[in-house]
Parts: sequence; structure tokens; C-alpha cells
Amino acid sequence: MIIKTHLVSGAGNTFHILNCNDPLYALQNWVLAKQKEIAKTICDQKKADGFIFLESNFSIQNESKSKKEYKWTFFNNDGSDAEMCGNATRCVGFYIKNILNSESNDWSLLTIAGPIKIQFVSHERYQITMTPVQLFKSNLGFYCDTGVPHLVIEGDDFQGKENLMLKAKQLRAHIDFKPRGTNVTYVVFDKELTKLKAISYERGVENFTAACGTGAVAAAFFNLTKRGVKQTQVEMPGGTLIIDLTDLNKPTMTGPAILLGSYSYEVII
Repeated sequence: MIIKTHLVSGAGNTFHILNCNDPLYALQNWVLAKQKEIAKTICDQKKADGFIFLESNFSIQNESKSKKEYKWTFFNNDGSDAEMCGNATRCVGFYIKNILNSESNDWSLLTIAGPIKIQFVSHERYQITMTPVQLFKSNLGFYCDTGVPHLVIEGDDFQGKENLMLKAKQLRAHIDFKPRGTNVTYVVFDKELTKLKAISYERGVENFTAACGTGAVAAAFFNLTKRGVKQTQVEMPGGTLIIDLTDLNKPTMTGPAILLGSYSYEVII
């Protein structure tokens, strides 16, 4: 069977998206193990960070271009699932608007972490209303949940990435964070209070990624706690994300999403 995906980038964080409502597929009947296998195989081929099986909360027969409610099954590139992914949700916004040709400018996406609001800003720019941020106690650093857990560590620069990687791998699986494990985000403050640089080691990818939406929110939350700034520009290797923490129950993230390409794969069912 041939399946078709679109590869979308959110600030360098890349995700394959497949439309489960396409009449060609009956993905709702596929067992979870098969979805994981497909996700891991395709992500390995294109070195993508994740795979999204997207479906609307309405029947194909009653499909409307103005429909606003969607849900996903999300996999990291190793086949593991995750509660949420900020950059991936912006990529979903791009996909709904530009590939599915939605006439709406805002949508609700159901994730394991809860419903996420996505808003169209411009052709390649989207705003996400994230889940509430939560701070937890940890002797290992600033530990919070921004949809997924992040341990935030302040540094002077990102030199010596091999050492940072080794430390992140150790912390990611530290006994204090079991059973979920944690992402690890390194932060370098800018002289300008509203700016900082960050890089995230993501569980499931098991590497640094070009960008991490939940990591950017965690970095901005750290900035709010340390320097009292509610709106922060978080520069990551793949691009800059704007985080607004005026309301900690409804933090927002604004950033880019672009199409990298369309692909076809033959899979054995």
C-alpha cells in the first residue's frame, strides 16, 4: 500500500503528517504497533523528528472546510509517544490551513496533554496556546512541565556540545525523573532581559533538536522566574520562538512553520 505524507518544519523541528481522513486509508483500523512501525521507519529514512497521524473529529461524509476540531496520534522518531510537542502543533496548523485548505483561522487539537488551540497568524506563522506550565521541586535544577517535562540548566554558552550531550543523556534517565524521564534544556541569558538562547535534548529523539516548542516555553518560564520577564524571545538553532507567559494557565508560543516536501512510501500491511 502506498501512503503519502507531507514533511513540515517548525523552526527546524521536522514532522511527517498523514491525513487519516483520506479515503485511501482506514488508519483507524490499524493497530498501534503498525503505526509505530510506520512512524519509525519513515522518520529514519528522512531523519525527521516525529510522525503525526492527524484526523478530524467528524466523519468523512460530513467533512467541512470550516471544521475546527482535530486530534492526533504523535510519535517521536524512535517510535515512542509524547504528551505534547509545541513545534509539531504549529506544523499541524500549517497543514490544516495550507494542505487541507481550511477556511477557518483557528483550530483545536486534542493531545495527550489536553486540547491545544492553534491560530493562523500568516501563511508561515502560527500561534499555539499551550497547556498550563507547572513547576516541580528538584535538586538537579529548574524542573517544570510545559506539556512535557523539562529540566532547565543555565550556562554561559553552548560550547563543548559533546559534554552537554553526555550530561543531558544522564539526566534524561535520572532516577528522580522516572518513569517518564525528562527533556533537558540548556539556557544562555542575553543582556537584553527579553531575549535568551536555548537548546533542548529531547527524549524519544535522544539528541539535541533544531528547536523544541515545549523547551522554549520551559526556557521562558525559567526567565520569568529568574528575571521577571513575561514575554521572551527564545532563540534556538532552528529559529526564534516568541513565548508569552502573561497567563501561566494559557501560555502562548508564536513561530514559523513551512512545508519541506511531499513524499510517498510503500508499506506492507
